[in-house]
Amino acid sequence: MKKIASVCLAIAAAAGLAFAGGSSDAKASDAGAKTKLTVWGRDLPDDGADHAYVKNLIANFQKANPDIELEYIALGDPGLADKTKIAMAANQAPEIVQSWGGSVMGGYADAGRLLDLTSELSAVPGSKAASAAMSWKGKTYGVAPFFAVAGIFANEGIFKAQGLTVPTTIEDMEKTCDKLMAAGIQPFACGAKDKWPPLAMYMYLVNRVGGDAFGMAQSRKGSFDSDAFVKAAQIYQKWIKKGYFGPKPLGESYTDAQTVIATGKAAMIVTGSWMCAQFSNKEFTDQTIGFYPFPVLASGGIGKATDCMGMTDIGFIATKTAADPKKKEAVVRFMKYAMSVEACAFEPGRICSVPGVKAPSPLTGMASGVFSKAQSVQFWWDQDLPPTVTSPLNDTIQTFFLPNADVKAELSKFESLAVENIGPVKK
Repeated sequence: MKKIASVCLAIAAAAGLAFAGGSSDAKASDAGAKTKLTVWGRDLPDDGADHAYVKNLIANFQKANPDIELEYIALGDPGLADKTKIAMAANQAPEIVQSWGGSVMGGYADAGRLLDLTSELSAVPGSKAASAAMSWKGKTYGVAPFFAVAGIFANEGIFKAQGLTVPTTIEDMEKTCDKLMAAGIQPFACGAKDKWPPLAMYMYLVNRVGGDAFGMAQSRKGSFDSDAFVKAAQIYQKWIKKGYFGPKPLGESYTDAQTVIATGKAAMIVTGSWMCAQFSNKEFTDQTIGFYPFPVLASGGIGKATDCMGMTDIGFIATKTAADPKKKEAVVRFMKYAMSVEACAFEPGRICSVPGVKAPSPLTGMASGVFSKAQSVQFWWDQDLPPTVTSPLNDTIQTFFLPNADVKAELSKFESLAVENIGPVKK
């Protein structure tokens, strides 16, 4: 589950050592004694509404640590993931890489590419969910200052004008969408052109139908074409056929979807809480947006409203490139600062996993409320499954948007791929 439009641009924060001021407690002041760290990240440290944390993290860490030469390279999406895969395979990754954790990170750990910081980071405060996201097989490889959960961003003005409330059941969701359609309002924006955005809703539908059906399939105690996956896909496809996602959802990018919501042309979008900053920014939208949990099936469903879909929103992992004691010490300093109240206070929208950081807006407060009530958080499937099957997963979900597609057959194709790459269902 990627989170912002592609930037595909690289900059070096160290090249702007105008960021670097003096510090009385610096361990060294001459350039020759500097320890160099390179960080690969996603966001540009610019004035973008959702980049404030990264911008200030880089600038203020450099000011406080002039003995460290910090090079930050912004790679965007999917550049970060793609370049990281190549670099990890060649054992040429930089000291720190932004990561969402999960099994993708775990694969790098299994390959011996990551640096175990379990002891060094054990006292760093943070939520259990965020800590678990950056751990693998009992070892901690990084930190996760921000978490994300998916939910319904709803246009409060549209709902009020139509005399509607955000539904708490899937059955009522259909009735609500039908009423919106009758009023000439597109119920959902999506961004299906970019492939990954439809995943969040499908994850919820599978959960609401079959509870931990994904966990069963992932552990090979069940299959990806079991009843829960098929019934959820059929609900999705029915909603698409009814026009809930507009006339041409496959032609709408994620950026387009954001604009559709921001201009009040659609009533809802199911996406991650990373959008709280944008949807709270009056320069981005004049609409009033709220955040709500995904509804449950009133009849026959297993999943609960307290089952959330989400994952690390911003996380950093250390690689074996930082195994040298001086580099390791510098990496730990960076990780600890990334998890500080001082650094996290600059974030304008995301849910923070660090105690003592206040929600920056009412919208983030609503998302934090949903997160705080979660009894379980399922990581994004395209981060929690092996890389060999994640792209085919999103390709499979694309077929749901084709009115004549046999979704069960498409899911069976994906299950065959899963058997090849993960293993057969255990009898």
